[in-house]
Amino acid sequence: MTAPEDPRVGLLLSIADDELVMGHRHSEWTGWAPHIEEDLAFSSIAQDEIAHARLLYELAEPLTGRTPDEMALGRGPGEYRSSWLCERPNGDWGYSIARQFLYDTADAVRLEALTASSWTELGDLVKVMQMEERYHLDHGRAWFERLSAGPVTGRQRLADGLSASIGEAVALFEPLPDEEGLVADRILPRPTADLLSEWLGAIGEELEAASLDFVLERHASSSGEMVPTSSGEMEGEEEAFSAPGVARRDGRWVHEGGFSGAGGRFGRHSEDFLPLWEEMTGLFRAHPGARW
Repeated sequence: MTAPEDPRVGLLLSIADDELVMGHRHSEWTGWAPHIEEDLAFSSIAQDEIAHARLLYELAEPLTGRTPDEMALGRGPGEYRSSWLCERPNGDWGYSIARQFLYDTADAVRLEALTASSWTELGDLVKVMQMEERYHLDHGRAWFERLSAGPVTGRQRLADGLSASIGEAVALFEPLPDEEGLVADRILPRPTADLLSEWLGAIGEELEAASLDFVLERHASSSGEMVPTSSGEMEGEEEAFSAPGVARRDGRWVHEGGFSGAGGRFGRHSEDFLPLWEEMTGLFRAHPGARW
């Protein structure tokens, strides 16, 4: 799929598709969470994320001529703009909590920036989303604190989840198609590189406070190259997707270098996305015209 003609669509999809896919992953904990309170919590968060996606698809409808149902469930896999972090299977509880914590801290930075968008409809919509997203972030932080300060086994599983997801969390800030124009028009008030810098500084402080900053140290010593397959093997001859490295400078965690190759923001997905897409869109594809 080529970049949308209107760059605002690419911006909307980068948020909406993250919310839709993350919501679907969260919903998979229904009936499987460690206890009933978390069963209800993740089910509620999943509903919120999917509802936020729908609001964003509705905002995109006049720009695309496609209904929210068609946008959410009627596109081919390469048309989605979700990040790889959102697409990964839930894994164990430690990974799911680590991913939610990293995703929601990054999403908070993204949404706060968009409240100042010159596109007033988007800015107003984001403010509505923030009212529920604060609850999601509180949930992620509560579990982060509980596991990081708890028994060794739980802390180790959280640390393993953070190590497995931190690189793809950095890639949430992959530059968008036509980003320069979006920033020039202040539709996106700040470049994604600035948002990454803000998030990384804040997340570094939280990890240091929990004595989990070795997760960032491990990432700093590894290559920034990312692969779409869990086996670590590249498919075809596409350029490898790499995210900026991280380093500690003057008492603060910062990113170094830039992105290369293409990831989710340009429709190149992980191996985990296709089976997720097939499940997520199966009913809509089997019954054309079905409504969400």
